[in-house]
Amino acid sequence: VTVLTYRRLKRFVLLQVYKQTMECVLDEELLANIKCSDQEEEDEDGEKMEVEERLPPVDSTVQSASFNGDDSDPLQEAVCNFPWIFEDSDMLMNEDQLADVVLKKEDSARPAAPKRGRGRPPNNNGNYTSPCGQLWSVTRSPDISAEDLPLLGQQACGKGPARTVSNAVEAWMLLFDDEMLRSLLRHINEQMRKRRTATSVQRPLDVVELRAFLGLSYLCGVFRNARHNGPLDELWTLELGNAIFRASMSLARFESISECLAGNCGWSEGQKLWQRLIINCRSYYGCSSWLTVDETFCAVAKSRMTLCCDARTLYMANAVVSRNQRCPDKDVEQLICDFKTTGRNVTLGSRYLNLTQCEQLAQRQISSLGKLEANSPHWPRQWPTESPLFGGSSKLIPLDGDAVFCCGLSSQVDAVQAYEQTSEACQQFYEHSQRFSTAHATPAPLKKQINPFLQLLHFVLNAAAVNAWILLRLSPKGDAAMDQRDFQRQLGLFLTQQRLQRRLQRRSTSTSLVMRLQICEILGQSSQRLLSEATGEAKLTHSVGVLTPDKMSLPLGINLASRYGEKHRRCKPCARNKRGTKSRTRCQQCLQHRCGNHLISRCYECVGILPGQLPEGNMVDEGAT
Repeated sequence: VTVLTYRRLKRFVLLQVYKQTMECVLDEELLANIKCSDQEEEDEDGEKMEVEERLPPVDSTVQSASFNGDDSDPLQEAVCNFPWIFEDSDMLMNEDQLADVVLKKEDSARPAAPKRGRGRPPNNNGNYTSPCGQLWSVTRSPDISAEDLPLLGQQACGKGPARTVSNAVEAWMLLFDDEMLRSLLRHINEQMRKRRTATSVQRPLDVVELRAFLGLSYLCGVFRNARHNGPLDELWTLELGNAIFRASMSLARFESISECLAGNCGWSEGQKLWQRLIINCRSYYGCSSWLTVDETFCAVAKSRMTLCCDARTLYMANAVVSRNQRCPDKDVEQLICDFKTTGRNVTLGSRYLNLTQCEQLAQRQISSLGKLEANSPHWPRQWPTESPLFGGSSKLIPLDGDAVFCCGLSSQVDAVQAYEQTSEACQQFYEHSQRFSTAHATPAPLKKQINPFLQLLHFVLNAAAVNAWILLRLSPKGDAAMDQRDFQRQLGLFLTQQRLQRRLQRRSTSTSLVMRLQICEILGQSSQRLLSEATGEAKLTHSVGVLTPDKMSLPLGINLASRYGEKHRRCKPCARNKRGTKSRTRCQQCLQHRCGNHLISRCYECVGILPGQLPEGNMVDEGAT
């Protein structure tokens, strides 16, 4: 232990001295004092051998496990089974391309041969100027080429609780958390109170029923994602529908909740949900080395949407939705604020490509890619587009009449291949979010209305489902090969499960036996107990006179009184049901007056009473005489 501490201390001193040499001239005497003599090295080796002899032998498996545990980064674990969009090795140049790059560097380092003869010198000498004043050259300075960022090596992974999610609802609840559910719940109940009238009164919504509503919305996206969909009420029918819709809630209740969500709600309420989703998406995910920032179609009316997605997984890491005209440079700064000085690469859309900003990003350890169009003010004049051009740390590579722009990217990376692999990430995420959209759950009357809050809510639900799907596949406990449709189907079933359990346990008249049997089938529970209980209830219902053994015979010492009382009195069971039934008949044992509906008649032979034991006045005629 002493030897190891000494060696660490020596390394620390050497590191401090090395830092001092970068600022001042190193003192030769100090260097001589730091260097170890041969005798010191021999002493260190002897002490190290003695320490190793004293230590017990370590098992090879334990040693390898400890080595891997010490050297591995817990935030950058490799997930081998995840189906990446592309591999990092796909971005690297092959051997032939690397050889061409080396030859071009050697040619650029050689001095140019003197021009002989009477030939007219070229107009540009390999230099080009863009309309905005940007200088480009066919050769690159060797000093600037050394400033390229190193190869990218970040691995996408979940962070915090997202690393241990094991099912769809666990991953989804990290992104669409309880605070967002409570916000929706307050809004719906407030709209229900405003719509309350003297004739129509609806019970307030709770969290369990709200989750069931969201689960049915996800299932509507699964079952109604065709181009020509039928009406929404088909999902509640016996012929063409699904049992889970009828078991969770009625169609009228579902449409009522949808109408409350489409009520008068400002843009600020939708922004609160959106900002909360963005915070959760940024908190529970670590991006890979390849990011994409681009504008996508926005389903919200009169709004603009810009996404920042991980190109390797299509995860939405950040996004901006705004109704106002915003500066593209500010959007880029806001979207990549979490990745400064991390050595990542960002592929910018044509609207967000700014060469000056890319140079600034390179100084903050972020390389950039983009497509420079031929009509751009940064396009070099009279460029034949036959060979790449260089301008500072930037590079232009011709591609189909346009050019791929890269800044700060490592020379070992194929810029054209990297751009083609990463440029469509934001569009692909949007397509995934609309593939099984919850907007298919909107009733027909509400589709004709323009409601920004409802439109933004649907995109929030869709984005949360796609990101949760990616988090589950990245988790070691999840299934990396899970299909998106299967994930959303499981998510809808999980969200409705608690509601189904409640309806199964409650003994209400609205939930029939057939519905309870369907709920048992959906939940995967045995229906034997339910059938036995229903059989017992049916026997009691159809056999009114069934007596328990302790009530079969009269107690000892009981004298039966007359069946008819002197006056008509109110029947107590009828009084509980707010019925004013009066009767003269009464129980011959407890003397409580009962009407014919609450009195059981038995003959004397069945009871076992002899004629001589009959009480006086038991018959009306006898009492009258």
